[in-house]
Amino acid sequence: MAHKRPWHCYSKWNRRPYQHKRSANHRREYARGGAQSKIVRFWGGNKDVPWEDWELVIGLKVDSQIQISSNTLEAIRITINSSLQTKLGRMNYRFRVRPKPFQKYRENRMLAFAGADRVQSGMRNSFGRSTGVCARVRAGAIVCDVGVSLKNLPVVRDRLRVASMKISSHCSIVVIKYKTPELFKQSGLPLYNDKKRREIPLFEFVVA
Repeated sequence: MAHKRPWHCYSKWNRRPYQHKRSANHRREYARGGAQSKIVRFWGGNKDVPWEDWELVIGLKVDSQIQISSNTLEAIRITINSSLQTKLGRMNYRFRVRPKPFQKYRENRMLAFAGADRVQSGMRNSFGRSTGVCARVRAGAIVCDVGVSLKNLPVVRDRLRVASMKISSHCSIVVIKYKTPELFKQSGLPLYNDKKRREIPLFEFVVA
C-alpha cells in the first residue's frame, strides 16, 4: 500500500471545505469515510482551579493560517502534558488544547509497486478518499494554553518550544492572562489578546 503524503500538501487552506460547499445544511453524511480523530482528550492537569486563579496563562500562537492534523494535536498534547505531569505534578498546572479536528481531508492514493500503472487510473477522477481529520486555524489563533505559577515557567516554555516544532508554521509563546502586573513583567513574554488576535504593546499595558 502507498504511504501517507507529507503534510505540507494539506497544511495551507484558503477556501471552504468541500462538504460545506456542496451541502446547504453542512450534514456530515455528504462526506463519508475517513479515519477517526487521533486526539480524544483535550484537557490535562488540575481542572478544578479556574484560569483566573493561575499566576500566568501561557499560550502557543501560530503566525500563519494552516490546517493541523489530529495526529499533530495528539503529539502536542503528549509532548506537553506527559512532561508537565512528571516534572510539576498533576495539581500544579492546567493544560488545554483549543482546536477541534472535524474537517476531513482527502488523498488520491497512488500505488507504487511493479505493474501498478495497469491497475490504477492515475490522476483521472482523482477526487480521492477521506483519510483523516484536521483542524483549521487562522493566523494568530492559540493552539494550546497552560496555566502555571511563575516558578514553573521555564519548564512550560521549554515544552511549548518543543511542541511548536510539530506544527507546520512559525509559532510564538505569549502571555494570555496574568494575576498581577509584576508577574507579567517577570515572565519576559509578550502580552497577547486571544479574542482580538493582536499583541498588546507595552505602552498600552503601562497605561492600563
